Amino acid sequence: MAERVRKKLREVLKRWGFGEIEADIFATLATKNGMTANEIAREIGCAYSTTINSLNVLRRMGYVERTRKDRKFVYSANIDFVKIIDEEMNRISKLLKELRKEIKGLKGIYREKMKELAIKVEKALNYIEGKADREGIE
Repeated sequence: MAERVRKKLREVLKRWGFGEIEADIFATLATKNGMTANEIAREIGCAYSTTINSLNVLRRMGYVERTRKDRKFVYSANIDFVKIIDEEMNRISKLLKELRKEIKGLKGIYREKMKELAIKVEKALNYIEGKADREGIE
């Protein structure tokens, strides 16, 4: 049963832009919190060095925390889905704003050809900003 939950969580995380290994690690820690890097590596079937590198990426992103317990480092998932969604919305919003700027910088016929795309970009930005306002997300 826990394996099915872990598998579904991995799918969600990969859709959010997590790499395969990072998604595997996070899903494992979310369902089996408090593991050493060796335990995680064995659980997901990766090399220790690959696991450590991915754990460090996840720690820098704020998704995994590391504490010392019995002279070993123990890793735990920082399960804050709202934060993950908020960061993803901010990333997409930033990319759309950059796209809007590029379209506005076009001249003449090129700009005219991009008119429909510009409308879709504005609509998406309005949706993201409106959703953030409704949900109280900054």
